[in-house]
Amino acid sequence: MATTTGLLKRYPLRERSHELLISALRDLGRTPEALAAYARLQATLAEELGTGPSSAMRTLHLELLREGEPDESPAPPPPPPPRPAQLPPCPTLLLGRAPELAAIGERLTAEARHGTSPVVVISGMGGVGKTTLALSAAHRWASRYPDGQLFLRLHGSAAGLAPQDPLELVDAVVRSLDAALPLHRSPDEAEAFLRSLLAQKRVLLVLDDARSAAQVRTLLPNNRRCAVIVTSRTRLAAIDDAAHVTLEPLAPRASLEMLDAVVGAGTVAAEPEAAARLAELCGGLPLALRITAARLAGRPSWSVSSVAERLAAVNQRLDELDLDDLSVRGTLAVTYQGLTRIGGGLREQEAAQAFRCLGMLDLPMYSVPLMARLMDTAEDRARRAMDLLVDVALLNEISLGYYAPHDLVRDYAREKAREENSQSQTSRAIGRALQWYAAMVGRSAMTLLPEGPERRRRVPYSCDGATTVADEQEALAWCDKELINLMAVANQHARAPLGHEHVLRLAPALFPYLQRRGRTLELQRVNDMALAAARRAHNAAAKAQALVDLAASHFMRGRLESALSCTGDAAKLIRRLGDAAWERKALGNAGMLLQLLGRNSESVPVFERLLALARREGDAQGEAVYLSRLGNLREADSTRLAIRLHRRSLDIGKRLENPVLQQTAHWNIGYAHLSLNQPGAALLHFEAGLRLLAQAGSGDWHVESQTRLGVVRVLQHLDRYGPAEQSCKELLDLARSRDDTYTEGLAHWEYGNICATSRQPSEALTHWKQAWDALADTDIQGLADLEALIVRHQP
Repeated sequence: MATTTGLLKRYPLRERSHELLISALRDLGRTPEALAAYARLQATLAEELGTGPSSAMRTLHLELLREGEPDESPAPPPPPPPRPAQLPPCPTLLLGRAPELAAIGERLTAEARHGTSPVVVISGMGGVGKTTLALSAAHRWASRYPDGQLFLRLHGSAAGLAPQDPLELVDAVVRSLDAALPLHRSPDEAEAFLRSLLAQKRVLLVLDDARSAAQVRTLLPNNRRCAVIVTSRTRLAAIDDAAHVTLEPLAPRASLEMLDAVVGAGTVAAEPEAAARLAELCGGLPLALRITAARLAGRPSWSVSSVAERLAAVNQRLDELDLDDLSVRGTLAVTYQGLTRIGGGLREQEAAQAFRCLGMLDLPMYSVPLMARLMDTAEDRARRAMDLLVDVALLNEISLGYYAPHDLVRDYAREKAREENSQSQTSRAIGRALQWYAAMVGRSAMTLLPEGPERRRRVPYSCDGATTVADEQEALAWCDKELINLMAVANQHARAPLGHEHVLRLAPALFPYLQRRGRTLELQRVNDMALAAARRAHNAAAKAQALVDLAASHFMRGRLESALSCTGDAAKLIRRLGDAAWERKALGNAGMLLQLLGRNSESVPVFERLLALARREGDAQGEAVYLSRLGNLREADSTRLAIRLHRRSLDIGKRLENPVLQQTAHWNIGYAHLSLNQPGAALLHFEAGLRLLAQAGSGDWHVESQTRLGVVRVLQHLDRYGPAEQSCKELLDLARSRDDTYTEGLAHWEYGNICATSRQPSEALTHWKQAWDALADTDIQGLADLEALIVRHQP
């Protein structure tokens, strides 16, 4: 009996052990103790599983109750046990999950034609509504399973509870079906017994909150008339032939519908903007939306906007998302604590460290190399840690090698970083990450720039520790991917004592990429931050570089006077620094701006002097640039002389095998031919420039955009309005993708001209107005003509 009592302590849900103890007590004449043992079993089963003892145990109980009574008549047979219907009530609120519900239904019904039981695994982060969806599906298709619908909580992520043992789960299912496992069975025998029991039945199993595939696998029937729905925070990819439904946060519309359903449509409709903000702050997480809506519904004096303000407060959102037994922080804590539990392996510990690193450096997304620097570990270990965070739904892999957490998960990561990492640990981790970013951007700049003074000036530091960048395409692709992070880094750390030094490295090294891609808005923002940081650090060289690059951003946005002002301030600083080559480049930029502003008499002597200097010093690239500038200046009085100067620049570009010099020369020659009313010759040069661009795979965006604009104008001259319109659309799309409002405005202007020629006056007016909106604050020549067009065509 001692052995049986010990088994009961270890396995309180195994009915066979209870049966042995009760029978032994009865045989020893200790009937009251036997009845008490039965009562304990009955209470345990009701509390833990929501079921009662099997029919065999109920029969034993009746025998105990009749013990000592005269046997006057045979006892009536016990009533047949009810078929199990254990599903909790069907959720009343299921919004935005129609596609997922349909996918589950398709699996449950279609799989009946095959030989195995259909299995659906619903996975997703805590609070995303997995159980709600599983129960909704189970109730909808319950009639297909007349022999019972079973619901078992597997405690895979339950706070304070160990995951249910697979053998105990088998025992629970067997009892629910009014049977008992054979005594002294092995796990394999128990699993085989369950499959035999289910072989002739039509049963639906809902297994809620599974921790692993192993916990579920022993419960899977081998009967096409049964079905299993599993919920888990992990994907359980090891379950064979399962249909996987991954739940994401709700879309904005479904989030608003949930608020409507709980709070009342009138409340939400009264403050639509605040309601949209509230849904956004909840991150589309159903649990967060339910909590917020319930709090709002319970406080009639609260407005939607006031709740949104509370949620938006820094470091307060998770405090607000807590109501009775519902808590977003608590739900996330369960998953995190699973990584930090005593006895956890090294991979779990490193995943927990990676999670805290998410809260140290707040970026839109995280790559494996970046995480390796934050963790101060090898990249393969960082990758494994991040993959585990994906497995437990604390992180999403948004593209190959890039990860991002849900906003509320990000809030919790910040909390854990503050609680469990010292300030010095955080500072060192951020420093390693910023140093790596500066090194990577430096590597990219060295790939995009030819060897020479500018490259040495922009990347004067060591790029050790950065990944090798093979070529220009790889450099551009990396910067394309990381630009959003680089801007976030600059914004967060430009003023911080720890970060401003790294930002002063990032900004100038980032310029070649931003210029190539035409990212004028980012170019201005990052150099505004760099200029402020340089002033605080009293760094004259960094201040001069930021002014030079700001001038370039203003020029690319058509703000020529601002560009000239920045260039003049930079030239004064550079002169004091004693860098003659850099000063010549600044003077060349000033000369170009003077020419564009119509101040040719001031511009010509600048370029003549610079051209002479370049020839004397053997600077062939500088010579090509200054020939091009002088060619532009000569177009006003001698277009044919201008073309000769541009051709000499083109020849030098070919000799140096410099595609940007060649593209620029073709662009300038094309516009010169256009001014001579030679559209055919102009088109040949514009097309040659675009071919060079295609061969290189990338190029200077300003040159490319002006060349494409030239193509549009040539096609109009040739009365080829269809191709002109198509080319203009392509230019608009490219400008929009770069947030280049200046080029977008120029393209709208030409589009309006095309529409006017093709007798579409209303569309022409629309495009001209859009052009005016984009160009009104620029210094571009001809704005008065655009304004006159708009006035003349007003209805």
